[in-house]
Amino acid sequence: MTKELDGFQLKLIAIIAMLLNHIGSVFQLGEDYPAVYWLTETIGKLTFPIMAYLLVQGFHYTGNRLRYGLRLAVFWLLSIIPFHVAFYNNWNFSWLDLFNNILFTLLVGLIMMVLYEKTTNSVLRLLIVLGSMSMTITSDWSLVGILIIFGYYQITDPKRKIISPPLYVAIPTFLISVGLGNRGLEGVLAASPILGLLLTIPVLFRYNGQRGYSPNWVKWGYYAFYPSHLFLLYLIKLALG
Repeated sequence: MTKELDGFQLKLIAIIAMLLNHIGSVFQLGEDYPAVYWLTETIGKLTFPIMAYLLVQGFHYTGNRLRYGLRLAVFWLLSIIPFHVAFYNNWNFSWLDLFNNILFTLLVGLIMMVLYEKTTNSVLRLLIVLGSMSMTITSDWSLVGILIIFGYYQITDPKRKIISPPLYVAIPTFLISVGLGNRGLEGVLAASPILGLLLTIPVLFRYNGQRGYSPNWVKWGYYAFYPSHLFLLYLIKLALG
């Protein structure tokens, strides 16, 4: 397979998938256009694994992990309000809403890798991973977000690193959802968007390991897109009534 995608192109794929996913969710397309909503949900599952994979790449190759973490922290905080108003359509916040968005999950994942690297004690390492999962339980991507990040971080074989994390999250989650739903074909279709995680596998196999186009505006714009597009979708929804 030709490896023709660089980091910049992966970021574009993640952003486009995110936008489609959030259009479907914010405008509740499932009510009137269930097939379109299913498609936006399925394609949207590309976003987090790509962001998680690039996070791990950044962890290994960045020249300044503190600056990297601060960038994530800034946009996590800037995203709290846009995330809430876009998805809940109100301004009634609780303290749990402080930890509501994907950038918080990525930030915790970064901190997890930093701490994990600093010890060889297996008990401490287990506590670091479990503690990270508990911190993101109310955040976007919840527990599985940390599992995906940890998989990309811990697995060293290049092929297994790409295949295993989306596989060990998508298949069990799908089977559990179908089993708990007990709604026949309707339940299978409702649960099936999680299998969109598997679309990440052929995409990442085409990644050539190169950063690609990466001026400062791309580094900051990649994260700034998240709160910006959410707030814009909220404003459009308000305008449409």
